[in-house]
Order: sequence, then structure tokens, then C-alpha cells
Amino acid sequence: MLENIGEKIKQLDIKKLIVIGFICIVAILFTTFMFNTGDGKHILKSEYGINELGYLDKIEVTLEKVNYIHNNTAIELTFKITNQTDKTITITPDDYFKFYDINEVQIPNKNTSNQKIIKKDETTTYKLQYDVTKKELYEIYFYSQVVENNIKFSFKSSDISEEIITDSNMTQEEKSQ
Repeated sequence: MLENIGEKIKQLDIKKLIVIGFICIVAILFTTFMFNTGDGKHILKSEYGINELGYLDKIEVTLEKVNYIHNNTAIELTFKITNQTDKTITITPDDYFKFYDINEVQIPNKNTSNQKIIKKDETTTYKLQYDVTKKELYEIYFYSQVVENNIKFSFKSSDISEEIITDSNMTQEEKSQ
């Protein structure tokens, strides 16, 4: 009788090990699937910083730099965008990029005529400008327009370069003062 109990305990221990092993294999496969896009060069995340390659729905997006403009009352964001989809995309600023103020109200892009057509496998530089009040942390969201997916680019006020004022970026009124 004691032998039967000991044998049953061993069988239960073996079953537990098999179940634990199966769960570990499923977890490893799930993690591999979530962080591998199939091409081996993109790590999928939901938040990126300056100079980090973001990837969403076969579009590569990198926030290359952020500068203060207009006497530090606005910022200019420079993105590098590569279209790896099978079709041409048309980037319109307030549809593809959403920048919110402290009250979560979308701030419109001030860079006029900023619609870009990006053909398949083409890379372009894209600039956005926003009037801002200074704060410690800024966030801008990129929406691919495929579904409601988005990725966030975050940067601190210390990451923003100061505006270099030259004659070429001053108005006549500013030059005469």
C-alpha cells in the first residue's frame, strides 16, 4: 500500500514537471513572437526616445532631433520615416502625429504645407512644429493609419536643442530691432 502511494506521488511529480515545462515553452514562444517582426532587425516597443528606431505596421519612424524655435515658444521635431509597406503612403501631420498639451488636448502642427507622399521603400525627413509651454516631459504619438495602433516618442526638455538665431531665420522686424 505504501508502495502504491509512493508510486502515485512520483507520477504526480512527473506530471507537474511536464506541465511546468510546457508552460515555459509556451512563454518562450510567446515572448519570441511578440518581440520578433520576422525580419530580425526590429524590436517592437510602445515607447521610444530620440534616435531610437520605432517600427509600426511596416513603417520605420525615428525622432532624430528636437529644437526650440521662435524664441523658445515652439519646438520643431525632425523625424526620419521609411515606408516599407507595399504601397505609397501620404503623411498628413495631424492624422499621423498627435501631440497633446498638459490637458490632453491635441496641439495642431504649425508647419504649413507639410503633406508628404512617401513611395514604397523610400525614406524622407519630416518636420513638425508645435507651439508649446515649457514642461519637463513631452510625448508625441505616431499613428500608422492601418489600425488604431500607435507608438509614442518621449523626450525631456533637456533633450531639446536651443535655437540658433541667424539672419536667415529672423524676420525683417526682428532684424531691425
